[in-house]
Amino acid sequence: MSPNLLRASCLAGVCAFLSSHAQAQLAQNIFIGNPKALALGNAVTADPPGIDAIHFNPAGLALLKGRQYEIKGIAGHISLEAEFQPGPQLQSAFEQFPDILSDPVVNGQTSEISGTSVMLPFFGLTDLPALVAALGGASYEVEEQNMVLATGVFAPMLLGLNRDENDPGIYSGEDVGITRLTYFAPSVGYRISDKVYVGAALNFSYVGVGLNFDMRLPNFTFGAFDTLQQGGCFADTGDIISNPLNDIICPRDLADPSRLSPFQAMAFIESEFERPLSTTFNVGVLWEVEPWLSLGAVYMSGARDRIEGDVRIEYSPGVQGFVNNLAQDSSIVGMIARGIGVNEIAVDETPASLVLEYPQHFSIGASIKVTPRLKTNIDIKWTDTAVWDEWDIQFEKPAQFLGVLGSIVDLLDQGTTGGDISADGLLLPRGYESVWTWAIGFEYQYSNRLALRLGYEPRGDSIPDDKRDLFIPLGDTKLYSGGFSYHWSQDTFIEGALGFIHSEQDIPSNSSTNATSTAIDNFIYNPYAGYDMKTELTVVVGEISIRSTF
Repeated sequence: MSPNLLRASCLAGVCAFLSSHAQAQLAQNIFIGNPKALALGNAVTADPPGIDAIHFNPAGLALLKGRQYEIKGIAGHISLEAEFQPGPQLQSAFEQFPDILSDPVVNGQTSEISGTSVMLPFFGLTDLPALVAALGGASYEVEEQNMVLATGVFAPMLLGLNRDENDPGIYSGEDVGITRLTYFAPSVGYRISDKVYVGAALNFSYVGVGLNFDMRLPNFTFGAFDTLQQGGCFADTGDIISNPLNDIICPRDLADPSRLSPFQAMAFIESEFERPLSTTFNVGVLWEVEPWLSLGAVYMSGARDRIEGDVRIEYSPGVQGFVNNLAQDSSIVGMIARGIGVNEIAVDETPASLVLEYPQHFSIGASIKVTPRLKTNIDIKWTDTAVWDEWDIQFEKPAQFLGVLGSIVDLLDQGTTGGDISADGLLLPRGYESVWTWAIGFEYQYSNRLALRLGYEPRGDSIPDDKRDLFIPLGDTKLYSGGFSYHWSQDTFIEGALGFIHSEQDIPSNSSTNATSTAIDNFIYNPYAGYDMKTELTVVVGEISIRSTF
């Protein structure tokens, strides 16, 4: 494998993660920190939750009286397991060539995350003992103008994880942190009449993504299997026929640390990307049709940001040995390597950027008092995840050899993955779909002071079967939640909630171009080629808030 192909593949793996995982539906509305919304399954478009109406429906701000503040605390725990069993093709290769093709790190193993990492402003990717956050907001009623002004701090996206260095999941992230933090949200709610309210919010957010992972390209195994079956490794003299593919897959001293194998980590990649300012806006309307019925609607804009950062690639001894030997080769391959300046390779550091899209969102809802004590909220939502059809990654300086490599890839292309490699960057296919979802919540007024809540939200599935992977372990995802509201005093409310999210995936061998494809032309990152994968994700999040006047 040429080092430039390796570099391109490394950047493809990094950027595929950054562009998709950072927008995963998993975190949508979960870490806003509002216990009422969480407890009601986020079905609050027609029943906006206090100051956090800024996010859920800013028209609800018009219902707030006087001057109020809210302080919130969030704690979360993420559990992610993945199992790997070789599919028929891979199992056949293992059985026929046990001394040459083996994968002890992944074959038959289970991956589990071990802790939490978070991307933080000024600190970068940081390991934390737990996923916790403290947030808040304030509002001010301008009574003579029939309006309420407000601002808040909340996290539309806050996720992180890390794995032990020997875990089979490190090829999809050893340390991962994703943050979208709205730190300033000037908002207004306006009372048109006693029954109709409108509102708008402008959100100023920090976006940060950090990723450290081991990169490998096991697709070469299937080229190796064919080569080995046909005896293509050896000349009549018994020597290995030297060419880039044979140098990777043909037998040599198995104890040699510079041995190159498609199942080994070829590089360790560290990356951090940040943007200090990303803006979006929310607009909403609320109509109290009757004392027992309210209707609401909200539109949340998308954002298109260029996020910039740095990527550091530390190559394995096997890759370094292969490249150094290639540069010394007297063949035409060696001459080409020396002609493009490839003499030795250990570490690459490069700036990179990509356009990161935050999808627009629309929701309508109803809040119905079924009885004087029982209220039911129902929301119908649409999220435009189809904007993640493809991702365009640009390099600051043209990489001329990538243009040549792109021509070679075009010749090998069998139409498996799409995408493009050129001197100016990479185009990565995603192929996600926009989805309609719904949510329902119940609130029972147990006493004058205490209300009990339950919620359910099937969060939909915007990732097609042929795009599933461990980077974004989301199949059919469901949220179950419960909570309470306690009216502590005339002006003070204490609210709490507990949410449970569960998602499973079953990804057979050769079913996903992002994880298990056996196609030799799949140069877009595909770290578990030939495996049957199963993943199970659970997230437990607890939230508590105090809202009062000042």
